[in-house]
Amino acid sequence: MKAIMCSAHHGRVGAEMKDVRDWVSLFAAIGHLSIAVTAMLAGQKSALARPLAGLCFVLFGWNFATLAHHRIGGSAFEVFDAVFTALSPAALFELVLTFVGQSKRLRPARLLVWGAFGALAGSSATGLVSNEMLDWLDRPSWSICFLLAWVPSIAFEAWLLARHLRSSADQREKARTRIVLVALAIGATFSTADIARSVGLPLPYLGAIGTLIAAALLMTLAVRFELFDRNVSVLSGMYVLGMIVAFVVAYLVTFRVFVGNVAAQVFATAVVTLLLAVVARELAAALAEARERRQRLTVLGRFSAQMAHDIKGPLAALLGAVQVLEGSEGDDADAKRTRKEFLELLSEQAKRIVAIVDRYDRMGRIEPRKTTVRVDDVVRAVARAHALEEGALRLAGNHLECEADAELFESALENVVRNAVEASGDAAGVSVETERAARTVVVRVIDRGEGMDARQLERVFEDFFTTKATGSGLGLPFVRRVLLAHGGDVAMKSERGLGTTVELRLPVG
Repeated sequence: MKAIMCSAHHGRVGAEMKDVRDWVSLFAAIGHLSIAVTAMLAGQKSALARPLAGLCFVLFGWNFATLAHHRIGGSAFEVFDAVFTALSPAALFELVLTFVGQSKRLRPARLLVWGAFGALAGSSATGLVSNEMLDWLDRPSWSICFLLAWVPSIAFEAWLLARHLRSSADQREKARTRIVLVALAIGATFSTADIARSVGLPLPYLGAIGTLIAAALLMTLAVRFELFDRNVSVLSGMYVLGMIVAFVVAYLVTFRVFVGNVAAQVFATAVVTLLLAVVARELAAALAEARERRQRLTVLGRFSAQMAHDIKGPLAALLGAVQVLEGSEGDDADAKRTRKEFLELLSEQAKRIVAIVDRYDRMGRIEPRKTTVRVDDVVRAVARAHALEEGALRLAGNHLECEADAELFESALENVVRNAVEASGDAAGVSVETERAARTVVVRVIDRGEGMDARQLERVFEDFFTTKATGSGLGLPFVRRVLLAHGGDVAMKSERGLGTTVELRLPVG
């Protein structure tokens, strides 16, 4: 009798633990899907938006498949569980590389990780059509294959984050990195416990708890530490959370109502998923359209203001000349000479306007007309326009020459110097250096502004990407196109709290 009571007690405890685990999986699924939608709404301004959304969608799929497998059963959910489990390390690797600003530089490592875990996910998906592959998902060999790829990737991610933490001077960036490290440590350790349990180690199921804690940390990053380079309002977060809760409940009701009817479950799930996708897409599209409209207006406003400024001078001279001609009377020598002089002025200013329009046209098409350019003369002209003092210039000398389009080169340098002055707050925080390195002319613009983090630095040459509230995001991409059209290039180094250095490199000839 005592044995029976003990067995019943253990059965109740096991059922209660399973209920707790399922509730944790449910909350984790809601949390991750909420973060994924929030990241999608952040748009293209943040480099982290897409990889974070991808990771959270994968973790949502894993938690939800685990929950459905426990509550409803069926081999399909077991397969989905394995597929999402296999994809989560690759999605996490993508997020970490983007966070530390190394996604382009470490492209071979990305391809290797995605190839390894993608192959594991693909082989797991064949469990839908093969009983033999379905049986393999429950064997220790599957878990061993996962761990062999998982442990090295996690160790490499931890090393990247630790190095990023040491090299960063900005305290907010350090705080972000610490939170990401903690989320990585907790999520990876708890998830590894689940995998190790399937190998035979006596460990509890902790994966859902780990992903739930990681979700809470990531949401803290998004709201408090501006993970998306913009504030996420509490109202937006509550709206997204309410929408996600409604759809998750709809999923669960669908599975419960149509239990035992696989066809009805698949159809109803597809309808709910389609509805979720439509709502999220419409919301994201509305925000994206508003952002794109603001960007277009900003660009048009900037170019219009610049063109108006450039044409205003010649037009004023034209109007003045016309007024003088209208007021000049008589056929004496002085009147004729005056009319001739002002007619020449009219011709000169008209030609000047044509040259301005032609310059803007060439700037749009980036077609350099190369001549021999004294680099230091161009630097001095740009420095005077931005009130840089002579002591801020460290120039190599008049012997420094290259073959370039003087106007395009000056426009590119003017963009860089203007950015530096705006970043520093005034011209006193900017210096310009020139030197010759082998067969290359180097112009170096240094500012002592706020600087950029690794994620912003990786995107500075993308069209329409800007860290300024009123910027167009076209200045630095234009600079790079000008340098590339001349056979040169531009490089940038920046650190939060330490300022930015931009190097323009042109071939000597």
